[in-house]
Formats: sequence, structure tokens, C-alpha cells
Amino acid sequence: MVRKHVGAFCILALCLATLSCKKLKQTGLLTYETAKFADAIPRDYGPLVGVTENPTDPAWVGLWFQRSDGTIAFVFVNIQEGRMYEKALTIPRK
Repeated sequence: MVRKHVGAFCILALCLATLSCKKLKQTGLLTYETAKFADAIPRDYGPLVGVTENPTDPAWVGLWFQRSDGTIAFVFVNIQEGRMYEKALTIPRK
């Protein structure tokens, strides 16, 4: 008898958990923009907040910047050749 009550309680809890879930709103698409300069990082990208190494190609690193409005800019740089990738990733924040 107790086993039936426990089973019913588990099913009820699962149903309530499923009903309480809601789909996350999409806050914005990640966009690539053409880099403004081929040899410099624009000042409007803001301060550098992080560096990520590419595990498959250590020549390329990613530089993370935070703009004044909170938007994240990600720039790809080849440190062996001393050049930047022609596109930068923009991640909006709300």
C-alpha cells in the first residue's frame, strides 16, 4: 500500500515539474561583424577581460572584450603571424 502511495507521489511530482518548465526566451543571435581594422582592435570594444587558447591550433587565440553597454566582443588573433581574423563575434547582453 505504501509502495502505491510513493509511486503516485513520484508521478505527481514529475507531472508538476514538467508543467512548471517553460521555454527560455532567445535574447539575441550571435553575430559576426567585419573587423574595422586589420592591424588593430577598435577602442570601442572596451577593456580586455579574457584570453582563450585554441586547443587545436595554438597559433590562434581569442581575445574577449566588454563594451560599455555590456556587449561582449570576441576577436581572433594569430600570434605567430601577427594578424587578426577578418571577422569578430558579437554577443549581446541584457
